[in-house]
Amino acid sequence: MEETTSTGPSLLDRVMAVAGKLSQNKTVLAIQYGAMGTMPLTLGTALIAILYNLPVPALQEFWTSTGIGVHMNEVISVTMSMTAIYMSTLIGYNSAQLRGKSGVTGAVLSLGAFLALMPHLIPVELADAEGNAVTSVAGLPTGYLGSDGVFAGMVLALVIVGIYVWLDNKGLVITLPDGVPPMVAQSLAPSISAIIIFTIVLIVRVAFGFTAWGNYFDFINGVIGAPIMSLGASPASALLVMVLAASCWFFGIHPNTVIMMYYPVLMTAAAANSAAFLAGEPLPFLLLTATFSYYAFGGTGNTLGLALIMPFTAKSERYKALGKLAIGPGLFNINEPLIFGLPIMLNPIYFIPLVGTAFVNGLMGILFYHLGVFNTLNPTVSLPWVTPAFVTPFFTIGILGVLAAIVVIVIDGLIYFPFYRRADQHAYEEEQAAATAATAETSA
Repeated sequence: MEETTSTGPSLLDRVMAVAGKLSQNKTVLAIQYGAMGTMPLTLGTALIAILYNLPVPALQEFWTSTGIGVHMNEVISVTMSMTAIYMSTLIGYNSAQLRGKSGVTGAVLSLGAFLALMPHLIPVELADAEGNAVTSVAGLPTGYLGSDGVFAGMVLALVIVGIYVWLDNKGLVITLPDGVPPMVAQSLAPSISAIIIFTIVLIVRVAFGFTAWGNYFDFINGVIGAPIMSLGASPASALLVMVLAASCWFFGIHPNTVIMMYYPVLMTAAAANSAAFLAGEPLPFLLLTATFSYYAFGGTGNTLGLALIMPFTAKSERYKALGKLAIGPGLFNINEPLIFGLPIMLNPIYFIPLVGTAFVNGLMGILFYHLGVFNTLNPTVSLPWVTPAFVTPFFTIGILGVLAAIVVIVIDGLIYFPFYRRADQHAYEEEQAAATAATAETSA
């Protein structure tokens, strides 16, 4: 009688199932799409930021003397330095759309709630025409539109759209006759929901006005955001995220599953650094930026160093051919040919270098921070993720940054080399054995 054995799902199956569900979670996707949606702002003004901050005295004098520099700085300020309001609006749009509702309505409600909950007075120390002290003026404090509003804006957009979707599902919509133009009908349909939502917003605004925080944003930043940033913006947390992302990639789980959970911290830090840079102040999250700078050289797992040495050192035809195919994409931070073709995924030989380079690169970022490499960092310069790893530092840091990046790439290659060498030798022996067998068969 044949014995059958029934086993439950493995730990890997459970991990991949949870990661798969997380990656398809509508809240996670809304944040991810909303953050990605701001890229035209950062990439669109990258050239302006580069030209405005180039350390060329003659060019800087030209920007100042002509007054062009003032306008360049303001363009940068209202794009890169006001990420929170754009991201909140886009998260509202995507959150509603992913739930089968009007994305435009979700975006408008999120934007309106964001502005309604902001303080509308800016503290100043002035005197009026009669010499009386003026302590505030009407306006929107730009800090809440940027670094001080990123986390609060994300939470707000998700909550507002959640209420809108719930009310809409309850049937609280205005239905107009078929003869009414569709755009008019769609615009008026959520009116009841909007009335309820902004009544709630008013109550929340008034309630926070009676607290020590004064407003919703300071409450979120102080009670929720500050502890998260204190913990999440530490070098140790950045290292942990980098290692977890690389580990996920080993198991075939896209690293964005981890990175997107950490994205609010990265975006808040980036906005704060940009605002401080434009104000001529020290960057508050420079160490975090330095730690995370070498996260994915050639893609998650830092395979650029490996891709650069494979075509020239491989003994097996398989590794030579794959190296030639991988070097081009690797230069532009695309490493799927190596992850799935080598393969690195689920290949025990490569687990240590894949995860090890993530940890070592984080340590290299910390080391270079203490050596002063990042002292000239310009956080307003944002280039596409496909920009080669040794090109981006030229525009953000300078020549010293390029040299540091090259050092990191070399170290990554050295970490991978003994493991790659072993796998290549094994592949070479397999090829030789196959060739010998084929020769013997032909001779026979």
